Amino acid sequence: MAQKNSNLIWVLLVGLSVFVIYLFLQNQSPEEEQKAAGSATLVSTQIVSHSALKRQVTTLGTALANESVQIVSNASDYLIELHINEGKTVEKGQLIAQLNDVEERARVAELSASLVDQKRQLERVKNLAKTQATAQSLLDEQQTRVNTTQAQLDAVKARLNEMTIRAPFSGVLGLRQVSEGAYLTAGTVLTTLDDLNKIRLEFSVAEYYLAQLKPGMTVNASNVAYPGKVFHGQIKAIDTRLDPVTRSVKVHALMPNDGMELRPGMLLNVSVTLAEVQALQVSEKAIVPLQNKQYVFVVNKDNSVTQTEVQLGQRMPGLVEIVSGLNPGDQVVIEGTTKIRSGSMVTPTVTKVGQ
Repeated sequence: MAQKNSNLIWVLLVGLSVFVIYLFLQNQSPEEEQKAAGSATLVSTQIVSHSALKRQVTTLGTALANESVQIVSNASDYLIELHINEGKTVEKGQLIAQLNDVEERARVAELSASLVDQKRQLERVKNLAKTQATAQSLLDEQQTRVNTTQAQLDAVKARLNEMTIRAPFSGVLGLRQVSEGAYLTAGTVLTTLDDLNKIRLEFSVAEYYLAQLKPGMTVNASNVAYPGKVFHGQIKAIDTRLDPVTRSVKVHALMPNDGMELRPGMLLNVSVTLAEVQALQVSEKAIVPLQNKQYVFVVNKDNSVTQTEVQLGQRMPGLVEIVSGLNPGDQVVIEGTTKIRSGSMVTPTVTKVGQ
């Protein structure tokens, strides 16, 4: 019995010793663990330095035609001619549609003849007024008749012009909405006309960037229909007012569209280069987010690491700007951050930016 109790005591003592050793190892610092292991953690690092950075603002924009109108009828009558080739280019002044204008032409001819006769009578009265004072009243009456007829003729000519519909500018015709022979009322839409040689790009920019925006700045845009292709243009105008809800300002840019690839209504990814500066940049893999803060591991001269808080600026593909927290020449860990803590010993391997 005594032997059994003795064996039980030894088992308990051994178990207690193992537990104490376990607690000791758990409480070891990273340096002590690494010393116990006899090796440092292998990590990839990057030397922080200044490099060229384009400060850009990115947003979404909508493509608009440089000039765009609906071709409508200003008068009511039958459509006797229609020259709409859908999707084809027309020149300024080219005939698009002709309404029945027989009545207007006849009225113009009638009034033109009447005006000629009345002007001839006006000349006779003028000659008579030179010798007879009583003829002055006749002269005034005849002058009034001439002026009235002239006004009527001008009005009829204006109605006659409305019967002929021509392209107000050079552009591309849209889809036809009417057929030849139809009776049109004033305001009937025949088709659309768009000037697509240039595209007007409309986009909004937050008021934070307002002071940096200037007409003439380069605008780059892309669309999912043309993967990998970038369209270039320049800022043409900046709105004088900001949207009080979104606190953003509308911007218009002009882009050449010689290949007619861009169409009104397209959604475009827009970027505007505000400035080119020298800034500290590191690989985005070096950033360790913790709650609402951002950190990096800086390698010290003795190959230990220190977790350092940084303030981030603009992000680029694979890179991020460091506004504060680092200095040129600092060495930061970009691979292996999950295996180390502040104070850990590392074996750094320097990697160049972009590798």
